[in-house]
Amino acid sequence: MGIVAKPQVDHAFLAKPSHDELARQSYASNLRMYTLATIGGGMRTVYDKRVKPQFEKAQGRAPKDEHEVRKVMLKDPYARAWSSMMRAAQEMVWESVVPTVERAQPELNNRIEALVGKPGVNKMGSLSLDPSTVKPKYATAVDIHLMPGNYETERTPNDATQGAFYDRGVYVYQGGMGGDNCHGIGMSLATFIARKFPNLKPKKILDIGCTVGHNLVPYCDVFPDAEIHGVDMSAPVMRYAHARAEAMGKAVHFHQMNAESLKFPDNSFDVVTSVILFHETSRTALRQILKECHRVLKPGGLMLHMELPRTATMDPYDAFYLDWDAYYNNEPYYQAYTATDMKDVIVGAGFAPDKYVEYLIPDLVWCDPAEFDAAVRGDLARGNALARWGESIKWSTYGAWK
Repeated sequence: MGIVAKPQVDHAFLAKPSHDELARQSYASNLRMYTLATIGGGMRTVYDKRVKPQFEKAQGRAPKDEHEVRKVMLKDPYARAWSSMMRAAQEMVWESVVPTVERAQPELNNRIEALVGKPGVNKMGSLSLDPSTVKPKYATAVDIHLMPGNYETERTPNDATQGAFYDRGVYVYQGGMGGDNCHGIGMSLATFIARKFPNLKPKKILDIGCTVGHNLVPYCDVFPDAEIHGVDMSAPVMRYAHARAEAMGKAVHFHQMNAESLKFPDNSFDVVTSVILFHETSRTALRQILKECHRVLKPGGLMLHMELPRTATMDPYDAFYLDWDAYYNNEPYYQAYTATDMKDVIVGAGFAPDKYVEYLIPDLVWCDPAEFDAAVRGDLARGNALARWGESIKWSTYGAWK
């Protein structure tokens, strides 16, 4: 699958590549996917046939955890080449998008400001920015997943560049596998909630760490009668998210906030959710964010977070493969998250133990409809990210009822 074969959905604020830029982005995208799937697929054979037997011969036992696997795997020439290619391909993905976004500026910023920054403009949703928002060090100390400028960099007043960069960059990174609107996870999660709990009928929904709204906007379609809110600490991505949603005809209310200190009253939302957020936060922040989720969730409401699978469910090799990003992809809290007992921290945030839930949700972009039906019924293995029904993508989700 490549991005040329599956073009990204256009909208008024998307930074559109030229012919040559598209060619470079397609190359970087396909190189990354080939390295991840094909070359990376051979890593297990290298481990089983060469690295593990050598370790067992020397130590008299198999590697006990992902740390031991990493140390011996990255001495092997095949694994070292794969690791180097993964890092290079990630850098190439972002670098391929830079010229497209730079060429679109400053005209793109001007058009976004004309929409979001002037009174009297007829808008469906809203944007609330708070310059006093505290941006924690865990979110600013590095360019997370190697994205230049990270989420929060502002180059000019009223800047939305990082939002535009993220919108196009994530699509190239995914190779179109997240859907033509980068919406696959959000659509899968929203649809699962609607079908699994048909009596819930939420009136207000909150997505934390929503960036540009890829996985938030689908809630507008799945729950058309609900009021949809999204928060993120970054003003540039919030400006862009608001403009993007308006261009798509979606009513979403965006707020610049630190998820550790939400500015909403107690018991404000029927559903609180997030997508791939917690592995970019510290362990201390994770616990505080969950407490805030509990506080703003209404009694009888549902909290459900899609995240990476926990390494406790995996053998040492699979845990090593998942945690590679923690060492080489600027994801310093990745491994700390994957080792976290989600039930423990969710109960610690105030939720009752018997209200904890955990699901494995197939991705609607790729799965057979029968597989999604099985997940809604609860027939798929819970918490096992390596479970297979065909070759579809599945997302681990953790949460609780209040």
